[in-house]
Amino acid sequence: MFSYKRRVRYYETDRMGVVHHSNYLKLIEEARLQWCNEYIMDYKTLESKGCIIPAVSASENFLDYLRFDDPFSIEVKLKEFRGIKMTFSYKIYNEDTGVLCYTGESSHFFAKQSGKEEYLPYLSFRKDFPKIYKKLVDMTK
Repeated sequence: MFSYKRRVRYYETDRMGVVHHSNYLKLIEEARLQWCNEYIMDYKTLESKGCIIPAVSASENFLDYLRFDDPFSIEVKLKEFRGIKMTFSYKIYNEDTGVLCYTGESSHFFAKQSGKEEYLPYLSFRKDFPKIYKKLVDMTK
């Protein structure tokens, strides 16, 4: 299980002093990119090789609040990998209290970038990135 840690920034909160609900998607994206950097390869390098990973869906459950300057951790888990599509699960904890504040999932697919504005919908990780493909398959066993 991968864990990403940091503190809540002031601009991520609303007038009530809690993290605005829209920022949770940004937080899980931040954590997922760090997961990608650690387990697949640096995301910028991946994009330079013609691979992008667009989101297909996301679901969220807000269980408790995070407030400005709260330390938190995001657990990122690769829940499913099907060669073209993968699904992640997330849990966000307040590091001071240990309280689970958020659970969620997001699904993504691998696309081949063929130009600045043109995307081909599918990329075969098995064929184009065989070592990474095997690693992802092994992670979901």
